[in-house]
Amino acid sequence: MARDRYIQIRLTDDELLEIKKRAGNITTSTFLRQSALEQPIAQPNPKPTKIVHSADPELVREVNRIGININQITKHLNEGQPLSNAILIALLNLQTSLDDAIKRTMTDDS
Repeated sequence: MARDRYIQIRLTDDELLEIKKRAGNITTSTFLRQSALEQPIAQPNPKPTKIVHSADPELVREVNRIGININQITKHLNEGQPLSNAILIALLNLQTSLDDAIKRTMTDDS
């Protein structure tokens, strides 16, 4: 059933703030409807908090430089230019170095 009817009410600033505070994470209209109809007021599941890990600034700069190099290699390949074996070996070594750095960082952070 579509909700196509509405009710207007006048509130003071303090009343509106109090209603919003009591509503929590649900909309004020849902809160007021459920309150007026004596329905249980179900709070939605809170969004999971994002976990932020600290990182060594030098490591971040180095990973950025590596990303720039990888982008240059990708551009090179997309232009149809061949990739030498030396570059492929360097990329594999880079992958290994990155994996090791990430493992060290994650172990220190835990």
